[in-house]
Amino acid sequence: MIPMLFYVLKVILCSAILYSYYWFVLRNNKFHQYNRFYLLGCSVLSWLMPLIKIEIIAEQLVEAPKVVHVANIIAATNTAIEQDVIDKSVHFSWDNLVLIFGVSISVILLARLIKSLMNIRKLIKQYPLKELTGMFLVLTNIKGAPFSFFKYIFWNTSIDLTSEIGKKILAHEIVHVEEHHSFDKLWIELQLVVGWFNPFTWLIKNELYLIHEFIADQKSIQNQDAGVLAELLLTSAYPAQNHILTNSFFFSPIKRRVQMFSKSPNTKFSYLRRLTILPIMAATVLLFAFRNGSDDSRPMTKLDKKYTIIIDAGHGGNDLGATASDGTREKDLALDIALKVKSLNNNPNIDILLSRDSDRSVKLSERTNFANAANANMFISIHMNSDVTQLGTGTACYVPFKKNEYVQESNMLAKKILAATSSLFTESKLVNSGEKGIWVIENTKMPSVLFECGYISNSKDLKIVNSNEDKIAIMILDGISSYLSNKK
Repeated sequence: MIPMLFYVLKVILCSAILYSYYWFVLRNNKFHQYNRFYLLGCSVLSWLMPLIKIEIIAEQLVEAPKVVHVANIIAATNTAIEQDVIDKSVHFSWDNLVLIFGVSISVILLARLIKSLMNIRKLIKQYPLKELTGMFLVLTNIKGAPFSFFKYIFWNTSIDLTSEIGKKILAHEIVHVEEHHSFDKLWIELQLVVGWFNPFTWLIKNELYLIHEFIADQKSIQNQDAGVLAELLLTSAYPAQNHILTNSFFFSPIKRRVQMFSKSPNTKFSYLRRLTILPIMAATVLLFAFRNGSDDSRPMTKLDKKYTIIIDAGHGGNDLGATASDGTREKDLALDIALKVKSLNNNPNIDILLSRDSDRSVKLSERTNFANAANANMFISIHMNSDVTQLGTGTACYVPFKKNEYVQESNMLAKKILAATSSLFTESKLVNSGEKGIWVIENTKMPSVLFECGYISNSKDLKIVNSNEDKIAIMILDGISSYLSNKK
C-alpha cells in the first residue's frame, strides 16, 4: 500500500508543477484553446510522468560529464527513496482501511456522476425536442437553463429565441456543442472519480470550465464590446438547478468573463510563454523518471578472471528445516533465494553453481564433495534462523572454526555479505561455528559461510524476506563481488 501512496504523492507533485506553470504564465491570457488542451494534458501527464523510468547505469571507470553526474545523483536518490518506501511497506498494517476509504469516496463520486447523467436523460425524455442543424433544442421551463450537454441545448422557454439576447445566448451554447466541451467535462469528472485525492485536479476542473466560457464568449459575441456580454449576464438570474456535466450560460464568476472578453490580445511573447513549458516538462521528467539501472543492468564489478561460486540451498526434500507459524518452510525460502542468486547474476566472470536446484534431499557430504570437486572459489549456504521465543530478528553469518585454513577469508566474505544486507535488516551478527563446527563450512576447501536470511520464526523478518527475495539475492551477489574485488 505504501508504494501506491508514494505514487499518489508523485502524481500530486507533478500536477502541482504543471498547474503552477499554468497559473503564473498562461492564466488570464487570451490563448484559450491552448490553455484548454494544456489543462487536459496536465490531468493526463500527472498520472503518466511518475510511471516513466529512465535507467541510468553508473560508470565505474570513466569520469562522466557534469550533466550525467547530476542525472546519476537524481537516479540514485529516486532509487533509494523508492526502496525505502518498499522497505517501510513491510511494516504497514492498516493498508486495507486506507484502501476501503479511498474506494468509498470513488464510489460516491461515481454515483454522483451517474445520477447527473440520469437526470439529463430524464430531461431529454420529459420535454419536447426541436431539431437544429446537427443538434437538438430541448424546450424546458426549468430554472438554470439555458445549458448544453453534447448535442443537446436545454432552452428555457421564458427566454425569447427571436430576441437579440436570446439569439446571442443560443449562439453561445452552440459554441459549447461545436467545441465538444462536454467531452472535456466528462473526462475530468471521470478522473475525479479515480483521483479525487488530488487537489490540483479540482483546480484544473474549475479553470477548464471557465475557459469553456471564455471560448464561447469570444466566438459568440465577436466584434462587440464587453457591455453586450455584461448585459446578458447581469440581467439574468443565477441558476437554481445545476448538473455537473452541463455547460450553463450563467456560469460564474461573471467578473473574470467580462474582464477576459474586454482584454486586448497580448501577442508579445505569447509563443514564448507557451514554449516555456518544454524545459519545465523536461525538468519534471528529470526529477521523477531517472532511476538506477534495473537488476540485470546494474553496474558490474570488473574481475580479472573467472570465479566459481557454490550457492547451497539448505535442507530440501524430507528435510524441511524450520517452519513458520503460517506454514512457510525454510527449505523453500532457501531454494527460492539460491535460484534467484543464479538468475540475477549478470557478471560473466562469476559462475554460480547450485548444490540443489529443486526440492530434493542432498546429504551434507554430497554438498561439500560437489563444492570441492568443482574447485570452487567460495561456498555460501543459504538458511533461515529460528527460535522458540519468536523474538529473534536479523541476519547472521557463520564462519568456520579458527583452525580452518580459510577462516580469515571466510570472515572477510561474511562481513561483505552482512554489510550488503545491512540496509534490509537492522540487526546482523558474525558468528564463529565453535569447536563442533558446521559440517558444510568446515569440510569445504575454500572460503565458506552459512548465511541466515533473518528469522523464519519472526513474522516481520519473514515478511521482509518474502517481499524482498530478489533484493536479498542481489545483496548476496554484491557481497560476493565486493569480496572478490577486495581479494584481487
